[in-house]
Amino acid sequence: MRRSREIVGLPVLDLKNGDSIGWVQDLVLDNDKDEVVGILLEGGHFFHSEKGIPRKAIITVGKDALTVSSKIVEELKGTRWSDKVGNEVYTQGGDARGTIEDVFLDDSFEKMLGFEVSDGLFADLLRGRGKILRPDVIIDGKDILIVDNQVSPLDQANEGGILS
Repeated sequence: MRRSREIVGLPVLDLKNGDSIGWVQDLVLDNDKDEVVGILLEGGHFFHSEKGIPRKAIITVGKDALTVSSKIVEELKGTRWSDKVGNEVYTQGGDARGTIEDVFLDDSFEKMLGFEVSDGLFADLLRGRGKILRPDVIIDGKDILIVDNQVSPLDQANEGGILS
């Protein structure tokens, strides 16, 4: 499982021409299919555009760079990763569960697996951030995430807190 935050900022390398074509500025996600649609680039003529490199052109997402088969550019439709970060998480019953801090992706960079959730700085320091997996999500809206009443992100806490 990978955090989207680890991918944003990576250089993008074109394996066909051997060119560095920019850096990952953002990811575009399809909330309905739980899929990665593609990446938006910063730098060059892609800046502030909804055009980017589709997932099908991405060969590998490594630790230090993302490689593409060619510089295919398409209009990418979906939700930006940066627009999900900061969204509030609530249960169906209206109980707050925190805010989205990141999106978890599978290692093949194709599917969204879940969300890293913060319950505030103090709670993050003590217990670490929590995790909500996609099967527990009822509604993935534009501004909020609605989860089952029984879901508590801290039941599936990540490492990182003093008490974890």
